[in-house]
Amino acid sequence: MKGSLIRKRYVLVFWESEPERMDRYLYNYYEVKRKYRTENFSIYMCNQLNKPTICSIIREKGGNIITVSGTIKKCKKALSHRIENNPHL
Repeated sequence: MKGSLIRKRYVLVFWESEPERMDRYLYNYYEVKRKYRTENFSIYMCNQLNKPTICSIIREKGGNIITVSGTIKKCKKALSHRIENNPHL
């Protein structure tokens, strides 16, 4: 088993609109930190226990979850792959 009982999870999200407002909302109410953002894409850090709740809230607020990973590197790789294949987002 790996080090911590509560592992970090990184969630890559595409927002249709207002990514700044959603960043503030997730941080103020759920203490989920945004670790990276470019255009309408954001990467949030949560833990394995609150991940299902956070994912459902993101979907309710109009976000499209692209991937969930244990490392930010994998999320950035998925982001660059998506931007290369679909440059007109």
